[in-house]
Parts: sequence; structure tokens; C-alpha cells
Amino acid sequence: MSSSVEKSGDNVTRGPHPVNEVPKAGFGKKSLVRAAVLVSAMTLLGRVLGLIRDILSAKTFGTRWQWDAFIYAFMIPNLFRRIVGEGGLTSAFIPVYNETKTKQGVAEAFRFANVTLCFLACALLVFVIAVQGLITAILAAGHYSEMLTLTLNLLRILFPYLWFLSLYALGMGILNSHGHFLAPSLGSVILDGVWIFAILWVPSWVGTDYADRIRWLTYTLLFAGFLHVAVEIPPLWKIGFRFKFIWDLAHEGLKKTWKLLLPVVMSFAVVQINITVDATLGLVIGPGANSSLWYGNRLMQFPLGIFALAMGTALLPMLSQQIASGEREAAKRSLSFALRSVFFIIIPSSVGLIVFREEIIRFLFERGEFDPVSTARSAAVLLGYTIGLFAYSGQKIMAAGYYAAHDTKTPMRTALVSLFLNIVLNLILMIPLKEAGLALATSISGIVQFGQLIYYYPKKVGEFPFREIARSFFRILLASAAMAGICYASLAGLRSVVPGTDTLAQGIQVLGSILIAIISYLALCFLFRVPEIHEAVEWIRKKRKRK
Repeated sequence: MSSSVEKSGDNVTRGPHPVNEVPKAGFGKKSLVRAAVLVSAMTLLGRVLGLIRDILSAKTFGTRWQWDAFIYAFMIPNLFRRIVGEGGLTSAFIPVYNETKTKQGVAEAFRFANVTLCFLACALLVFVIAVQGLITAILAAGHYSEMLTLTLNLLRILFPYLWFLSLYALGMGILNSHGHFLAPSLGSVILDGVWIFAILWVPSWVGTDYADRIRWLTYTLLFAGFLHVAVEIPPLWKIGFRFKFIWDLAHEGLKKTWKLLLPVVMSFAVVQINITVDATLGLVIGPGANSSLWYGNRLMQFPLGIFALAMGTALLPMLSQQIASGEREAAKRSLSFALRSVFFIIIPSSVGLIVFREEIIRFLFERGEFDPVSTARSAAVLLGYTIGLFAYSGQKIMAAGYYAAHDTKTPMRTALVSLFLNIVLNLILMIPLKEAGLALATSISGIVQFGQLIYYYPKKVGEFPFREIARSFFRILLASAAMAGICYASLAGLRSVVPGTDTLAQGIQVLGSILIAIISYLALCFLFRVPEIHEAVEWIRKKRKRK
């Protein structure tokens, strides 16, 4: 087999270090915070663009059936992408890649990456072509409803998006393992930027029909998928990675990844099956249900993506290298710090979303085709989802702890319990609460799964500082509860000072209340002696001294 890198003497000189060199371990809070802040900043930019995207989508399409068809079609390749690509494969690939890099050197790690890349690209190409052929055969076999026909056509267009995004996810795993987080974190910025462009600029040949405009949007997303891969090529080249076609199904690293991958795939499949079940039951509930679930979920994902997913992204390669280097106590401290830091942000964010849910949705979306009824339905969904936001965030952090320790079976088992519970609760709660019941069922099952991950972790790693985490959690909860009262009072006060329902008045009421809430929360954290506020202040002081 040819090597994945070009050699000069004993070491490869391209890239920031010789690729045969075994890297030294050494991660800490500073590295984790720096990486998490960078990913959070890029995620924040992506979420802001995502909000603009959703505002434009709501104004253009509202909750029409054509938009429901697009949401359902877009969800399917995303489901497979998360299972095979950035979800399952990355979670299994990063621990093995870091173990190879730590014990055998970067050259062998690059070779392992090429083996995995070649296998993934070929397997997914065959899968995408097969699915597109199957959809074409289904469409040719008979006549279907207008909505189902549009959904299948959109799905056929979108499936190659899975191929691009899965390759992008593997590149993300390589770059993150080498401490490069900027390019991989641009994914949502690229997607949302292209999406906004496609809504604002529609060629004259597309037409004015809603279905035609959605087809145009769908085609532009394929270009976004290509850009995801293209943006990672320069930093991969910089670290010394060179693509070489290496077909080696017997490679030990690929075998280890495959062994870890199956339970991870099942875990991520369960999550995506939950989403698919919710969307399918949304179709049963009736028009507008899936659109309401979409908008509510998008707002809930805003803090989740900025803080929890960013921390999880930075945490997994760090924990993997710490454990591979035998630094298990350091790994425990990193995991505890990550959990407490995420709760410090996510719990008050959840309270804010619950208190201001209708005001936020009205301010952002209520225009054009998005009417007051759409606002009320989406706000009810947002309430249901936000109740479990702390648990979804905790799951991301705890899952990184399990995967870094090469334990992929425990998260799989907890996910299966969550799936069963979610389906049962969906069927019970959708009758009285409609789509809001589906969101609430997701929250309850998410809380149960997070509780299981917390309960089983000491059996994997030994003693774990849960008392420290619990103490911090309840102090943050107290500060957030006190903040809720201030939120209601500030909103009422601003409504009396700046009355009105126009966009400017709503913006002052909502944004002003959020600003007051943030300031009051920080003050309350000092009052309740929340440890994370003191750690944050100390970190800022050190940064200022270095400058």
C-alpha cells in the first residue's frame, strides 16, 4: 500500500510538525475553553444566519404544505448524515484516530484517515445512487398525492447532499484532532448563507409557484454541500494531510472504528428515528404541525448549538487524547468542567426561552404568511422542547465521555430506552396537546436518557465528581429561577414604557428584557456563589493581563 504522506528521510517535513513524530499529550481547561469559544463564535454566527434564514423562510412560505414537504424531505438525508457522517462515524473515528496518533505517530494516523475516507466515499456513493434509483422507480410506479410527489422529488434531489456532508464530517474529525476548529465550524455558516441567497435571489426561469421556488432552494443546497468539503481542503493540506486512495479493509484502525461504530450508529439512529416519528405523527396531526415543530426546534437549537454542541465538539478529541495517554484523572476534570460550564449557560437560556417564548417568535417570525395562530402553535412547541434543553446539552457532554473511553454500548442502551419512552409518550400526549405534546415527550425522554448516562458513568471510569456538579447545578437553578421573576417584571415594565406591537416596539421590549435578564443573572450568580462565575472572571482577568 502506498503511504498517505510523502516522506523526506525519517520524517515528513510538510505541515506544522514531522508526521512520524508521536505528539505529546497535554490538554487542560485553557485549551478546552479556547476551542469551545472559537466553535461557539462560529456557531453563533451560523445561528444568527439561521434565524435570518428562518425569518425569510417563514415570510416566504409560512406553514404551507409545500414547506411541510421540503422539511420532511430535508430531514431524511440529514437523518442519514447524522447517523453515518458527523454523528456516528465522527464519534467512533476520533477516539481511534487520536489513539493511533498518540501511540504510532501522525503518519500512521494519516494513513488510517485515508483508508477510512476511501471506504466511506465509495460506500456512500453506491448508497446514494441506489436510493435515487429507488425513488425514481417509486415515482414511476403510480400516481400519488401532490404533497407526496413533491416530497419524493425533493428527496431525490437532496440525497447527494449526504455524500458531501459525510466527507466534511470526517475532515472535521481529522482537523479537530489536530487542534484546528475554525474551518470545520463554518458548516452552518455556509449552509445558511447559501439558503438565504436562494430565498432572496430567484432566477426568472424558476417561476413564482411555491413548489418551483422550493425546488430551486433544494438544488442550491447541493452546492452548499460541495462548499462544506472545499473549505476544509486548505487546513488539511496545512497540517500535512495528503489524500491517497488506499483500499485496505483489513486495516486495524478501520476494524476498531467499525467495532465502535455499530453501537454509535444505533444510538444516533435512535435519535433520528425519534425525530422521524415526531415528523410522521406531525403529518397525522394535520397541516402546520411539522412547520410549528420546525420553528420551535430551531429556536431551542440556538443555545444548544452555540454552547453544548460547541463544547462537545472541542471536548471529544481532548478526552480521547487524555485517555489514550493514560491521563484519566485529567479526563474526569475536563468532563466535569465541561458539564458545569454548559449548565452555567444553558439553564438560564432555557428559562429565558420559556418566559419570552411568544414574544420572541412574534418578533422574529410573525409577518407575511406566518400569522398569530402560527405564533401560538410554535410557542407551545418551544415550551415543550425547552423543558428538556439542559438534558439534551448534558447528553452531548456525557456522550463524549463515553466515546472517548471507547464505550459506545452504554449510550446505545440508554438511547433505546429513550426511543421506547418517546414513542409511548408521543401517542399519549399528542391527543390533548397536539404537536406541543410531541415536543414535551421528546423532553421527558431526553431527561430520562441523561439521567441514565450520569448514573452509569462511574461504573466505567470509577469515582466521578458528581457532588461538585450537583452543587453547581442547583445554585445555577436558583439563580435562574430568581431571574425568571425579573424577566416577567422587566417585560411588563418595558411594555408600559414602550407600548405598541410594531416591529421596533417589539424589538425594544424583547431585546431590552433579555439584556436585563442577562445582567440580573450574572449578579445573582455572585449572590448565590455559583463557582463558574468566579472561574469566568478569573479567566477574563488572565486574558487581559496577557494582552
